[in-house]
This record gives sequence, structure tokens and C-alpha cells, in this order.
Amino acid sequence: HELTEEQATCYERMKRSIDVHDPAVVLLFGVTGSGKTEVYLQSIQYALDQGKGAIVLVPEISLTPQTVERFRGRFGDVVGVLHSHLSDGERHDEWHRIHSGEATIVVGARSALFAPVKNLGLIVVDEEHEPSYKQEETPRYNARDVAVMRGHMQKCAVLLGSATPSIESYCNALSGKYQAVHLTERVDDQKMPVMQVVDMRNEKGPKGEISFFSRALIEGLSTRLARKEQSILFLNRRGYATTLMCPDCGEVAECDHCSVSLTFHKRRNRLQCHICGEERKVPDCCPNQGCKSPQFKYSGLGTEKVEERIKKIFPHANVQRVDSDIMTTKHAYRRILGDFRTGKIDIMIGTQMIAKGLHFPNVTLVGVVFADTTLHMPDFRASERAFQLLTQVAGRAGRGDVVGEVIVQTHTPVHPAIQSARRLDYEGFVDEEMEMRKLLQYPPYTHMVCVTFRGAVEAEVEFTGTQFLDSLRPMLDERVVLSEICPAPLARMKGMYRYQFLMRSIRTVDMTRPLKAAVEQFKWPKKIRVTLDVDPVSLM
Repeated sequence: HELTEEQATCYERMKRSIDVHDPAVVLLFGVTGSGKTEVYLQSIQYALDQGKGAIVLVPEISLTPQTVERFRGRFGDVVGVLHSHLSDGERHDEWHRIHSGEATIVVGARSALFAPVKNLGLIVVDEEHEPSYKQEETPRYNARDVAVMRGHMQKCAVLLGSATPSIESYCNALSGKYQAVHLTERVDDQKMPVMQVVDMRNEKGPKGEISFFSRALIEGLSTRLARKEQSILFLNRRGYATTLMCPDCGEVAECDHCSVSLTFHKRRNRLQCHICGEERKVPDCCPNQGCKSPQFKYSGLGTEKVEERIKKIFPHANVQRVDSDIMTTKHAYRRILGDFRTGKIDIMIGTQMIAKGLHFPNVTLVGVVFADTTLHMPDFRASERAFQLLTQVAGRAGRGDVVGEVIVQTHTPVHPAIQSARRLDYEGFVDEEMEMRKLLQYPPYTHMVCVTFRGAVEAEVEFTGTQFLDSLRPMLDERVVLSEICPAPLARMKGMYRYQFLMRSIRTVDMTRPLKAAVEQFKWPKKIRVTLDVDPVSLM
């Protein structure tokens, strides 16, 4: 494959990094559709030519089949695969293929980073900004950061790729810790998609009711169906309705173990908690003993309801939903993507499983049904996540000869993240976001530690957390910013009440050293668990 001028510059930079004894970490900042994967492929080929192996990390298992297919198409059977959906036997066989040197390239999710590749020459971390690279159970490592460290320890090149780099990686490139290379244009002279932001506050039904779809989106879908082009609708929320409520007394169906409402799944006629997985039947009447009303009101929007409404509006269109409720078998995702690629599906509706890494030239319209889902999460990274997600999903449009269009539906159209995404202005967004981070002393200007306490009795959890915080405070110096203890944003999870506090400092060791001493000295109640998360990617 012939490289563009920008791709060739990136490739030459990677060749130098693979050749030297003390290689650099390279941040490949390339817009969606700019051909980052081709740079990965040719850099890996160069490593193989030097007798070296490579590891390629992708953020989600759902992306692995397409990536493996592309890599095996180029390199054949030397490609090994490691991820959590493999059976024990498959994992055993792949591990021994890698260990013996039969497989010299490994593709997989974050745990593939630890593959025993012979003479490792290159580690590629695709979509390096993705929070799924951080493991939420012990050990709480971030595969991107560990990749950088493994590269340093084994003297191999590390390539971090993204259209929307994490602010931490971008700052490392600005400071010279990483070396940045840029792909500013799409391959084959393809144009970047045109993004339109629709204010849903002005979109009402004929009787003044709330409308799920704007006139612009319906017209856009209709036009694409007439032209035999394909569309993608994105909503990062599965299920049919997010809330089941009694209209008479206001009772809401909530999980018994978590502080969230249950989501209604219409096809299975079940209520489900998306945190702990608890399921129950839909009640015949209001569970409130003083009410017992037989009426229920379903509010909120999920992919299942979007699918139902779109099929009613376009009865002759072939509509397919893609979310974890549908992807119940190992091969379902590959089959649906195959049908979409061959044009059997007109409109694909999905969650973040379809937001990144997919290349379908006939997709000319992407609709973001509700952009506010990520935007208003109680997390300082909410704006960054919303910007990244909008930019990534927009990148699925216009990868063929026809210019793509993106329609973003939102109730907060003037939000900086949405406006920056509309302009595809990464630097502008980061400049504004970093001003806020600097003012509040948040990463990347500091490191952070989140200390979370869990237990079955709320008063015990709060008391233990307060006592521990009081014992820790005298051990800290003025370089550490310490918050007070408070309920976690998700205050109850899997039957456990959760309280937390945050620590921030320029140097991690200023927090971890006294924290370790305090944990060892403190007399812990048997029923209280504590979690120490260094550089957390989520505060939920």
C-alpha cells in the first residue's frame, strides 16, 4: 500500500525508533480516516524484517475480530490473538504459539500486553485515549502506561495512536516526553464529515410531546435510504427505557443492591440493573403498598426503543441493533458487521461498540441520538469523554466517495465539548479544558489517588473513612491537596455503600508513601474494604 506524504513521514519516524537502542514513545495524532492502521502495519512489517516481534493493543474485544482479520490478511499465521473471550484451551494454544516464537505478532485487549513475544521490537496502542485500557479490579493498571514502561524496560518502540489523544498524552508530547507525529488529512482525498448540532429543546411532536428524533435526522435517514447509502445511529445506553415509574405516586423501580434505577428491556420483558446485573420481572402493579396502581410510565431512551421507533418510521428498511444484549455469542458481532459491510443492513443502531475503529465506505450519515448522556456525568473527565466519543463516532461517516454528514442531537448545544466536536477542533477544546484543569489542580497538572471505602452498613463505612482520613492527614505535607470524605457518585453498588476521598499532588510518591504507611498502621474493621486507585480514569 502506497503511503501518503504524511503517512510516510510517520513511518520513517517509527523506523528510526525501532532501530535505535533507546527508542522513543511516539504519539501518532491522526484524524479519523487518515490511515493510522496502515502506519501500524508497515511499522510492524519493518520490525519483523529486523527479526523483532510486535504487540498491538485494541481497547475493546469487539474491535479484535476486525483488527485480527486485517492483520492476518497482511501477515498470515504469525498473528496470535489474546483476549478474555477465548476459552481456556484457545488461550493455552495461543500462549504456547507466542512463547515458542511461532506467532511473532500479538493482537488483543489490554492483557495481551503481557504476551511473551520473542525479541519485542514494537508495541502499538490503538485508540490510546480509551478508558477501557484501565483495569478496574486489582491490579489497577493502565495498559497504555504499562506499555510505555515495558517499552522502556525492553528497549522497544512504543506507538500510541488516536484521533483524540488523552490530555495526559497530549501534554507529554508538548513537553517532549513523547514525540508527536501528525496525520491531518484523510486518505484518498476524502473530506472530513460535516457536523450539524440540533437543539432538541426546539424539537417537539405535533401535540407538543418530546421528540426522540429531529426533523433533520429523519430527513437525513430518508435521503440515505433513497440513495441506497447506509446510516449509523449512536446512543450509549442500551435497553428500552431507563426508568419505570408509577404516574400516580411517583414510585421508581430501583435496584435493591445499587443506587440506580432499573432499566426496562422490552424484548425480554425484564427489569435489569446495569451495574450488578440483577434482573426481575416487570410488576403487575405499583410495588408501593399504599398505591398498587396498575399503570406504569416508561421514561428515558435506550437502543431497543430507538430500534423500535426507527422500524415504525421506516418499515421497509433493514434495521439492526448492536449492543451487548444482542452480542450474546462469540460470532454475532462478526456476522452483523459482515452483513453491514455487504449492504444487507441499511441502518445500524448501537452503543459505543460501533463508535470507533470501523471502516464502512458506504456510511454517509451518522446520527448521535442523545449527546448529553456522557456530558453530565459527575466526573472531571466528562467533557473530554464526550468530545472524544462525538469525534470518534463522527469519524465513521464519509469514508467513501461521498462526503459524510453527522447530526448531533442535544439539549445543551452551546457546551464547549459539543461545539469543539462540531468544528473538529481538538486543540481548541484541549486549550479550554486545560485552563479548567489547571485552575482546579486536576490531571494532567497533578497526579491523583482515589481512596474508596466499601461496606454493608453505611454509618460504619462513613465512620471508618473519616477515622482513616484523620489518621492520614498529619502524614501529608503541603504539596498534597486533600478532599473531604463524601459518598461516591455511585453511592451504593452490589449491596455495598461507598465513600471516597481524593488526593492530588504533582508527584505520586508524595501521596503513595504516606498512604501506604497509614494503611499499615490503621486498625481496619473486618467488614470494611478499602480500594486505593492511583491515577483513576473514572471517579464513579
